[in-house]
Amino acid sequence: MHLRTKCRIALAGVLLPCCALAQTPAAEAPLNQRVLIVYNANNADSRAVAYGYAAKRGIPQANICSIRPPAMLKDPPLILPPGQAQPPAALEDSTNIIPLDQFEALVEKPIRKCLDAVGRKNILYIVLSFKMPYKLRFVPETPGKAAIDSYLSDIWDELGTAAAHEPNPYFAPAQNRAEIYPRFVSFAAYRSQPGAKTIYAVWRLDAATRALAEGLVDKALEAEKNGVAGQVCVDRRMGDDMEKIRDGGYGAGEWDLHRTADFARKAGFTVLEDTHDAEFGTAPAPLRCDAAIFYAGWYSLDHYNNAFSWNTGAIGIHLDSNSVVDPRGGSSWCPNAVKHGITATSGAVAEPYLQGLPHPGGILRNLLEGANVGDALLRNTGWLKWQILNMGDPLYRPFPGGRPPFRGEQTKGGEKSEK
Repeated sequence: MHLRTKCRIALAGVLLPCCALAQTPAAEAPLNQRVLIVYNANNADSRAVAYGYAAKRGIPQANICSIRPPAMLKDPPLILPPGQAQPPAALEDSTNIIPLDQFEALVEKPIRKCLDAVGRKNILYIVLSFKMPYKLRFVPETPGKAAIDSYLSDIWDELGTAAAHEPNPYFAPAQNRAEIYPRFVSFAAYRSQPGAKTIYAVWRLDAATRALAEGLVDKALEAEKNGVAGQVCVDRRMGDDMEKIRDGGYGAGEWDLHRTADFARKAGFTVLEDTHDAEFGTAPAPLRCDAAIFYAGWYSLDHYNNAFSWNTGAIGIHLDSNSVVDPRGGSSWCPNAVKHGITATSGAVAEPYLQGLPHPGGILRNLLEGANVGDALLRNTGWLKWQILNMGDPLYRPFPGGRPPFRGEQTKGGEKSEK
């Protein structure tokens, strides 16, 4: 179901030796050795964020990759009389939309070289540093845009080359109303299986400022060191009686959100679950969601309603067709949540359809089982080569040992499951 056709709702460490990966089989290597960091060589702050992240997480310097994306015009450029130049405000410093041919030559090709240099199968996570391009524009005969990050997830084109979404082979579809959930398999375990596709969990350390981008890592490390605490806020919109809501169409989103609240209660969190059509901050819905550690809900399109305060380590999933139009500014949800203190978030750069958005119930469930956010988000995002962009540190694990009653449900090979 198309989100816009019906109300456009918002649905520190020491650097390791460069040879570390060569000495350790990929399936057994620590996850910090399985990260490739990519920065924009045209921007000093992008390089600083990349090397700072490597130092804080102990990521080998051999795993840092520089590329030089082109300076691009905003999309679309202004239509001007012949001979009149674009004004300065229309220029972007390699941070906005890249046509498909330039993406392939100046982004995809150099990253492939970096992956081959460290071993393409050794890497699980690709982290794009501050001031990296974020939108891909297709050629005129296949109009549209997509998230560069999502395209890099299948950088080897093992899923296909069409200018459209491809099914994510690591995805775990759930039946929320029936409470049926596939067993959790870590991304490392998935990738070690015979025949597994060489896909990647792609994230970015990006925000309105360099300090905010660096803060995404600092807050994740602080939360891992000191633990996370706070309430879980879930913003539904279809009323209290779930038995009247079918698990399909927009109802599928309601059931996903409702199970998010259920999982949080089972894990012992205080839960604020609102069922009014109005968003948080607008009566009769609750006016505030304070001390939040996890949020999931849907709102009006391309809008951040400042009704939140975020505890260190907070994660938020906002079901909205335009929740991250620009990761460094504008009115959309994700960049403003980062500005106000959230630690990790994920959203859509353009229309994703409801089924193309991350599924918050599965995400929270996997986190409570002990997963990091990189695995949890990828495990619960149905399509790659599409519209989703993740902001934060994929290595961040808010509950490293899991949290009862979900603790122990995550296993190396995914042998266990729970209804």
